[in-house]
Amino acid sequence: MGMDVYGKAPTSAAGEYFRNNVWWWRPLADFVTTAHADLTSGCEYWHSNDGDGLDGTASAALGLALEADLASGRVKEYADAYTARLAALPLEPCTYCEATGMRTDAVGKQLGLDVPRDPETGRGGCNACSGTGQLQSWECSYPFEVENVAEFAQFLKACGGFSIC
Repeated sequence: MGMDVYGKAPTSAAGEYFRNNVWWWRPLADFVTTAHADLTSGCEYWHSNDGDGLDGTASAALGLALEADLASGRVKEYADAYTARLAALPLEPCTYCEATGMRTDAVGKQLGLDVPRDPETGRGGCNACSGTGQLQSWECSYPFEVENVAEFAQFLKACGGFSIC
């Protein structure tokens, strides 16, 4: 699933369409709504693809504000802090194997994973955690990168307003 963001009155190809899958969209939307609550308040449902969005004036203002954030280094600082916070999250018990390193559920039995992982053949163990019994937090699945903000800023400046579909 993704967020397809369509320009309402694009002035260039950059403003016609912007897309992020849900993993990329969530941190982007969180950043813009936190950093620029005053400019983003016209869109209530940033995390839904029900057609909400901003008008042309608000979109252009948000695009310019994000460009200023990029130029000042604010986005890079946020990205670095975000990445460091994710890296510092503790590993979590694997729910697929109940932190045992072996899947004994129906899927595990069907795939032959209900035995200890053999380091030579790679067979057995849990296919989710590679037999360690631990996984990264789901939060680590949501990346945030400067380039994504830059692309969104370009879209915003040229979209003439947008709808998130």
